[in-house]
Amino acid sequence: MPLLRRLLASAAVVGTASALCVCAALASAGPLGKNARHPRLTLTHRALARATALAPGDRAQRTLELRYWGRGRFSAVYMRALGLSGSLLATSPNGLRVTVERCSRSWTKSRRTRTYGCRGRHWVALESVRLTSRKPFRLRHLTGRPGRTDHLRLTVSLPRQAGNALQLRSARIAYRFVGVAAR
Repeated sequence: MPLLRRLLASAAVVGTASALCVCAALASAGPLGKNARHPRLTLTHRALARATALAPGDRAQRTLELRYWGRGRFSAVYMRALGLSGSLLATSPNGLRVTVERCSRSWTKSRRTRTYGCRGRHWVALESVRLTSRKPFRLRHLTGRPGRTDHLRLTVSLPRQAGNALQLRSARIAYRFVGVAAR
């Protein structure tokens, strides 16, 4: 096969592959057409790093943002922790606990401590509850309206009563946020 024909054939393959990539990107870009009227929820975070070496009484804080897109609003937003099934950190009465708080402005990190502070209005979206993977937790006091952003602080803590039974235990936790569209 002459060199020119091989170059044209490879260019056609590259062009076809590029077109497929663009089509795949457009297909996964989100709702188009009629579905663009439904609200969408996206999650962004700056540093959702690992929380390691928690001793009884310790806590780890992370910040994230829930952004609302599309048309319409959400009647409820739920958070679910995945990956804890069978872990003593979830099944123990003194296991991991989670609290979610919302601020009207972005959370700011304190220079001296590893905590985040709110310089705006502050709401508790989820009171301190035991972190289990069995049920989703409904978050309160969220805007749920398109074009808005909720600035959240997620605090995972290990109660002082945890004792030595949970020493050297570990769990990989994934958080899933699901919005329920209002009718």
